[in-house]
Amino acid sequence: MLLRCLLLASIFSALSLPAYAERLTLQLQLNADGFSPKTLTAPPNKAIKIELINNTNKVAELESYDMKFEKIIVPKGKISVYTGPLKAGKYHFFNDYASNVVGIVNVKLP
Repeated sequence: MLLRCLLLASIFSALSLPAYAERLTLQLQLNADGFSPKTLTAPPNKAIKIELINNTNKVAELESYDMKFEKIIVPKGKISVYTGPLKAGKYHFFNDYASNVVGIVNVKLP
């Protein structure tokens, strides 16, 4: 019985791999004047990895209510957050430690 459960679990996880196997990586930087670029673009129904480099001398927190992630990044550090697949639309992210530092992931057809 245990073997059957393990086999079913591995089959179901393999079926969900295609959406995540080809994850789109988006590059983002945090500078003294905010995110660069301020808008990231992605196609719909694609799993996404956002890589952030903090070029400042301050701790920051990359957060998004829309995409359900939050992660602290140290000065001069690099982090990755994962989200999606996302439907077409605009998804907001921000630095939780600076009220005016915001950005958007614009999910649309090419």
